[in-house]
Amino acid sequence: MASYDPQSPGEKPVALPSAPRVTLSAHVVLQSPLSRRSTGPGLVIFLPSPDRIVLNSSTAKPLDPQPVSKWAEEGFAVVGVTASGDLSAEESLNQSLDALQALDTVDVKDKFGVIVYDPGLIYSVSEAVAKDPRVAALIGYGSFAAPSCTIPILLHLTANSSRPSNAPSEVTVKHTYQTTSTAFVLPQAAKYDPGSAGLAHSRTLVFLRKWLGGPFFDLEAIWDEHTFFEFQDRSVAKTMGTMVAEPYVNHVPTMTGGVGRENLTAFYRDHFIFSNPEDAHLEVVSRTVGPDRVVDEFVYHVTHDRTIDWLLPGVPATGRALSIPMMAVVNIRGDRLYNEHIWWDQATALRQAGILPSHLPFFDSKTGLTSPLRLPVVGVEGAHMLIDESKGKSNEMLQPGWSSV
Repeated sequence: MASYDPQSPGEKPVALPSAPRVTLSAHVVLQSPLSRRSTGPGLVIFLPSPDRIVLNSSTAKPLDPQPVSKWAEEGFAVVGVTASGDLSAEESLNQSLDALQALDTVDVKDKFGVIVYDPGLIYSVSEAVAKDPRVAALIGYGSFAAPSCTIPILLHLTANSSRPSNAPSEVTVKHTYQTTSTAFVLPQAAKYDPGSAGLAHSRTLVFLRKWLGGPFFDLEAIWDEHTFFEFQDRSVAKTMGTMVAEPYVNHVPTMTGGVGRENLTAFYRDHFIFSNPEDAHLEVVSRTVGPDRVVDEFVYHVTHDRTIDWLLPGVPATGRALSIPMMAVVNIRGDRLYNEHIWWDQATALRQAGILPSHLPFFDSKTGLTSPLRLPVVGVEGAHMLIDESKGKSNEMLQPGWSSV
């Protein structure tokens, strides 16, 4: 049985992408891409002054990184400008774009994107953008751009965002979120909303790639590499090397996995990679690839010859062959994985392992009688029909008397 050996050649630590952050001035920083590719297009982001953000007081902090790091992990070179009382949008934009053009890790020198997270800055920044032909796309949160700004614009508006007196240009795309604070996208804020923040981020990524020409990555290859290291090479270090600095995994039915690099490394080492039996393999049924996600339907085939911690925690080996239909929703940031949400029907896993009975006693409050009730749970036949629709029969559970057979 394979087990973790920290001295094996395959467990040599894999270095994370690293690039020092450079301070350009009191309120301006420059960050090179934090992808494995290490080069990419340039992005300028304008952030609100810290004193304008109501901070999250909870001890449980979200894993989502701050915008400068997040966009660097997406493969962009980023200049972060934090608002201050004496901020000149035009001077800050010029300084930022000049710095990006001079940076060796910026691979596109004539097209840049700008994101404004502070609604109070959008008008002045968009006026500055209108004067600089180097900016190809503008994204803003909570307010509208100046009429003079006619480049492609993406706006993320809150439910209470004010509407402009002049209609936005034809190249303006708008999305509205059911929140009243533009801080919903900032992980340190009390009003942070991870669902809306994730959606806004994905939409922004698509918009930037369209107008800047990248960066694009082969998401299928990244996901396949990750699963190869998990199931075939069985290397904790190499598996973690395919992931961002602070990733997480959640196997939803059992809530197993890990949040953060340290916890996830321990989970892979102690409860996943070597917990999988030697014959474990994935049979892909379908795959959907989005701009920053891969969604796989697959069947996990395995002989239950040991306790599989993540799938059936604490259940001793039954020796049974299992074929469990599953779904993986995999978020990829740049060219590394950020998170995995893995789903399956735990009832069929328990049924196939011989733990969940086909019938349970059921008390009918109307008749006052207790009788056996057949559980609406399928076994391996569910996997067979998922793989080939001709290998199953629909609606058998809907037949009269099925539940009492």
